[in-house]
Amino acid sequence: FYSPGLTALKAELQKAYAVVAVAPDREMSAVSMALTLNRPLRVKRIEEGVFAVNGTTSDCVNIALQKILPAAPDFVVSGMNLGENLSEDVFFSGTVGGAFSGHLYGIPALAVSLLAEPQPQGEPRFACEEGARITARILDRLLSSPPDQVVYNLNIPWRHQGRVAVTCLGSKRYTPDIIERTDPRGRAYYWIGAGSPSYNGSEGSDVWAVRNGYISLSVIKYDLNAAAELQGLAGAFRGFSL
Repeated sequence: FYSPGLTALKAELQKAYAVVAVAPDREMSAVSMALTLNRPLRVKRIEEGVFAVNGTTSDCVNIALQKILPAAPDFVVSGMNLGENLSEDVFFSGTVGGAFSGHLYGIPALAVSLLAEPQPQGEPRFACEEGARITARILDRLLSSPPDQVVYNLNIPWRHQGRVAVTCLGSKRYTPDIIERTDPRGRAYYWIGAGSPSYNGSEGSDVWAVRNGYISLSVIKYDLNAAAELQGLAGAFRGFSL
């Protein structure tokens, strides 16, 4: 709830919309659509229209829709995340997970991420106000047409041409750094780092778009069926019995 990305986006969107922010009370990167099932969740009202939850992004969406909002919202906006969510990131991202959680309720949903200013070292910088302005313009356009049964995934590069590319997902593969250390009692522990991802994306992909200065708007369809492979597997087991 204290993220400058979320704060900037709420300030911009509430110029035109009634906005309620329900967000984790701490960093929740890489939690995907995880739900908290092994302990109680608590909600703290921070200020008018802002609530903090001691849980995941998906926890926040579920609690907001069932316990905080008086009626279903017109749109769920998840973010703005400080960092990219491209390609395979969508499987891990808590930001995208929050959007998917809204989608599962049948509510149109948009995940928003900002790319940092390219720099060799030091703390990354993000153009939060600019990202919020762009998101508001895109949300206006999405709301002006009937919603598709998809999740929208928006990535805003630091330097852009002011143009939006509607993209498919490229490829971003990780080999994360696994750091091994020893605690004061002599027991090994491990820390998973980000590593150095490799990018691959042809023209029209989200990777290609942000590398070429476009704002990337992808659509992700929630469909876990692999039709062609399913037919092949059915053929392989036709007439099979134990």
